[in-house]
Amino acid sequence: MKQHTDHRRAQETDVLQCTACGDALVEINLLIDGEQLTMRSCSICDTRSWHRGDTEVDLGGVLADLSSTRTRYRRDLASR
Repeated sequence: MKQHTDHRRAQETDVLQCTACGDALVEINLLIDGEQLTMRSCSICDTRSWHRGDTEVDLGGVLADLSSTRTRYRRDLASR
């Protein structure tokens, strides 16, 4: 039982906190063309940030990279 308690405690200390309000952040990890991107979001103050590895990046840079990537799948809704 002690091992289970230690695991739970380790998970609690790994929670990232919002720099604006101090609340816990939600992380969403994406893998795009083999590159890991992470979006961190605060549910309380609506602060969001994007990261490549440990480096914070601007959303504009993320969107530019995505728009320059060749589309692998495109569905034409007009043909339905």
